[in-house]
Amino acid sequence: MMNWTDLIQHYGYFAILIGSFFEGETVLMLGAYAVHQHVFNFWLLIIVAMLGGFLGDQLYYQIGRHYGIDFIQKKPRLAQKFEQSSQFIEHYPVLTIFLMRFAWGLRTILPISIGIKGYPLLKYMLANIVACFIWAFVIVSVGLQLSHWLHVFWQKILPYHQDFYIVGSVIACILILRIAYSIFVYCRQKK
Repeated sequence: MMNWTDLIQHYGYFAILIGSFFEGETVLMLGAYAVHQHVFNFWLLIIVAMLGGFLGDQLYYQIGRHYGIDFIQKKPRLAQKFEQSSQFIEHYPVLTIFLMRFAWGLRTILPISIGIKGYPLLKYMLANIVACFIWAFVIVSVGLQLSHWLHVFWQKILPYHQDFYIVGSVIACILILRIAYSIFVYCRQKK
């Protein structure tokens, strides 16, 4: 079974496109690490992620617009989320579009809801492309900083890796002895 790291290594930007179409953050963090390692280009990664997120959002918007209520009614959990999101969409449609890329757990239902509400397609596309750019830029930038900090952290502790093995072994032995003692006491009390 392939994981996201294998997919990115073998399929590069195409894996980023597909990953950002569905999930997003995990694959972008791995992409940011690839930028840090000079495997990917920063701006190309952002453009590909933006395109993947935009296409995914467009698909969900179209599902909402064309199949809307029937689609929602077949999935009770989505129906509950639709009710929650509808009021916010009615009052703040553009803000909803800008924030939906960052709304984990609502990322599918929000574009569907916007489509159901009949928000104009052109306005949705314009706001969504800007929102997808902001999302991709923020996530890749954060991922790049995390990659840098982790790299610095590992460089600092690498000379002491033998010490970490010793400390880890001592802690593991203490935990094993503690568990064994607890089992022994428990067994004695049962008799």
